[in-house]
Amino acid sequence: FKQIIMNKYIIEFVGTFFLVLIIGLTSNPIAIGLGLAVLVYMGAHISGAHYNPAVSLAMLINKKLSPKELGFYIFSQLLAAVFATYTLYFLGNDDFSVVSNTSDISQFIVAEILFTFLLVFVILNVALNKTIEGNQYFGLAIGLTVAAGAFSVGDISGAVFNPAISFGASVYSIVDPEVGSNALASSDFFIYYLITGVVGAVLASFAYKKISE
Repeated sequence: FKQIIMNKYIIEFVGTFFLVLIIGLTSNPIAIGLGLAVLVYMGAHISGAHYNPAVSLAMLINKKLSPKELGFYIFSQLLAAVFATYTLYFLGNDDFSVVSNTSDISQFIVAEILFTFLLVFVILNVALNKTIEGNQYFGLAIGLTVAAGAFSVGDISGAVFNPAISFGASVYSIVDPEVGSNALASSDFFIYYLITGVVGAVLASFAYKKISE
């Protein structure tokens, strides 16, 4: 039983690690979307394949995770993001940063909340709705949502929709300020990605509860 529980956290670590790696190495919405789809198929039957604290929070709200499990899920995701960020720098991406692409913070916040909401709302509908239980398109739906979001608001907010991604870059920029001003700015934006992630997840959770009553 303990091994089954541990497997969940291992999958969350592996999935988040490779998601951040794909983002950092490609910056390509299609590659990121397809990569996420593959990772979701890889881990959904074990951990639910969240790879995102906002998604895990939504699962808590929908009573699919306990508060204790939420803590371990988020810890696994954040730790994976840190390791992935260090791996990116080792592989030569020494300017990986997670920052807003607009000087208008209100645009940034609205863009991140809207598409975090959309991502979590899609996940809840394709993963939890009993009328389509066992469907085989859930991974593709999730990956395509991220790709669509990246194409839509990538030039505004960076299209993160996931606080873990920002966390890795933030930790690296604090530990090693030599990485440059762009990466250093990642630490300034983590709190914004965290807030928008939480707000988007909460709104999506209650919207899903409303339509699934």
